Amino acid sequence: MGAWGSGPFDNDGAGDLIASIGHGDFTFESVEWAFEDDYLEVDGGQIAVALLELVLIVRADRKRDPAAQDLDLDSFTSALTSERLTWLIEMVERTISSTDSELFELWDEQGPEELASWRVPVVDGLEDLRVLSVQ
Repeated sequence: MGAWGSGPFDNDGAGDLIASIGHGDFTFESVEWAFEDDYLEVDGGQIAVALLELVLIVRADRKRDPAAQDLDLDSFTSALTSERLTWLIEMVERTISSTDSELFELWDEQGPEELASWRVPVVDGLEDLRVLSVQ
């Protein structure tokens, strides 16, 4: 049984991402496998949401979640090109889409309140990222 929660780091995909960053193994290329198909599987959605939160931590001075508290994000920050931000916007848009995302479908199955508890913060974060990407 995997980890499951509405927070950006409350799931297995995000946990794997955090571990990769913590071990110094993370590159954007290392997660591209999760976004290759037209239909976005759950891992891709979880990774996209976690990446969104990490970008907001380093670019918008968002308070760090305890899961990311001790991470050295210097190499992650240096990899954030404008192209990567544009790519991430597209991946988060796919994640919150009702037709292209397994993660959306799983939250939708839980009911409207649960879907909103997951989706509203992601949509808000996506809006913040859009602002950051044009600065």
